[in-house]
Amino acid sequence: MDDDDKIRRNLIVTSAVIIGVAWFNVSLPDVLERLFSIKSAAGAQTVQVADWKVWVAALAMLGYMAWRYRWSEEVDKAWKLFDETVAVRYGVLFQRIYLRDVAKWFRDGAYPKDAHEQMAVLFNQVCPQTLVDQLGRQPDAVSIRARNAPLPSNGNESVEASADWNDRGAGATGNTIQGSIYIDTRRQRALIWRSRAYAMVNSKESMSLLWPVVFASSALVIAVYKLMMSLL
Repeated sequence: MDDDDKIRRNLIVTSAVIIGVAWFNVSLPDVLERLFSIKSAAGAQTVQVADWKVWVAALAMLGYMAWRYRWSEEVDKAWKLFDETVAVRYGVLFQRIYLRDVAKWFRDGAYPKDAHEQMAVLFNQVCPQTLVDQLGRQPDAVSIRARNAPLPSNGNESVEASADWNDRGAGATGNTIQGSIYIDTRRQRALIWRSRAYAMVNSKESMSLLWPVVFASSALVIAVYKLMMSLL
């Protein structure tokens, strides 16, 4: 029953039994007495089990199952795959949200005060003041794309950025550079949390990480409450 390939199942089953007992208002001691009843030689008397002892045993079993599951290979593999999913999603959001915002800032000619201090370097490279003064305005279009897959562990990424000015029917003027873009801590953390939330809901790994925790946590609250009530 305690095989490594059945750890998650055993934790879910143990939690489900405790939750089911509370949901259907069934006495857990009665259930266990029916399963493990010990009768006298005459076969007439069933050994009575104190409520608090049953709930202590239930908590011990739940704790053991949770501990075995936490340090199982299944969890280690699931976390690695989960981190990979988070990294991929972070790369998508970095390009879709952050670089899009930066391109808008450059097009408008200003960036927020809370942006990373190195933002000025890239801004002056993409939209050099001499070119802005020469054409008399900020660029009509700015595009920025990451050259490699952005990672949540990095604070800066290599990018290719370009700014284009439509020259009122006389052609177009453009400026393209390869440089580095930094992301401030606040925006980076927001992207990481969004990536984790996405992975929890939209990845196969969340089935091995999220739901056992939800079931076990619910069962823990119920078992502790029942134990306290049995002692009053």
